[in-house]
Amino acid sequence: MAEVKIEIKRDGSSTGCIGCTAEYSASIDGNGIVNYEGYSGIRLKGKHTFSISVEQVKDLISDFKKINFFALEDKYIDKKLPNGMTQFVDHAVKITTTLTVVNKTKSVFNFYGAPKELDQLQEKIHGIIIKLQQND
Repeated sequence: MAEVKIEIKRDGSSTGCIGCTAEYSASIDGNGIVNYEGYSGIRLKGKHTFSISVEQVKDLISDFKKINFFALEDKYIDKKLPNGMTQFVDHAVKITTTLTVVNKTKSVFNFYGAPKELDQLQEKIHGIIIKLQQND
């Protein structure tokens, strides 16, 4: 699975609560190597390398496929309501998730209004990152 790479970047600078929101970037390759850099609002700061199982990587890739990640919009910054109105927020965590499979790459910026399946996948990846820090 060396042809796979998952990347996530969390930026909490727009939340209005500097230092209390986990801010980091991480990449997971197909062999389960996790390259992580913690910035603020998180226990482990700086650059670190961890590993997860190839089965966990396969499980994440399966989740990307289930939500049809490559067909998602490139960015979500507001929410379209059923009545045609648009709902905005001005304080949320900015999350950019990128998937590379072979030579195909897709990045999705999520500030607000993304499908719940994308939110759930991002939370799953975040949970893996948090758990790795607890084991360090």
